[in-house]
Amino acid sequence: MKKIVFIFSLFIALCFPIMTDAIATNSSYKSIKVYFFYEDNCKECNEAEDWLKENKNIGIEYKKVEENKDLIIKIKDLLNIKKDNKPLIIIGTKYYIGFNDKIKNNIKEVIETYETNNDYCDVVSKIENNLDTKECIKQDSNTNKSNKFPMFLKIILIFIGIILVVSIIFFIKKKNNK
Repeated sequence: MKKIVFIFSLFIALCFPIMTDAIATNSSYKSIKVYFFYEDNCKECNEAEDWLKENKNIGIEYKKVEENKDLIIKIKDLLNIKKDNKPLIIIGTKYYIGFNDKIKNNIKEVIETYETNNDYCDVVSKIENNLDTKECIKQDSNTNKSNKFPMFLKIILIFIGIILVVSIIFFIKKKNNK
């Protein structure tokens, strides 16, 4: 019985950081800001706006293109954006031009990645407030090179660990009953 308690305690101690990380990532996306640059007579802008409004857990800042031309020029220079299509959606240092199903999925993924890895740097806010953006770009390039462990794999590992612990307990009990 002491072996069972020891093995279970060891398993919990080893899995605790993974489990707390998994729980922490279920926090609200509102800490990550989505900047939505749009024009009034733009079909894709209207579709994107409707979709963003449906996702109430996403913090959105709406910005009309006409009113933010200088900001857009600075953002495009910093992020090396060449196209002028609308809408322009910026999350941290990631950007999306236009709107379709692939972009919807990418938006969700990038928000989840920023929440999971705490690598979010609000480059638009820094530009608006005349703050240094070098750290954002440097941090983003390091994030792209690093090998992050996806959340679904962490959760799978937790379940595998639980199954292993239950199996070990079962076999120890079976061995002790003989």
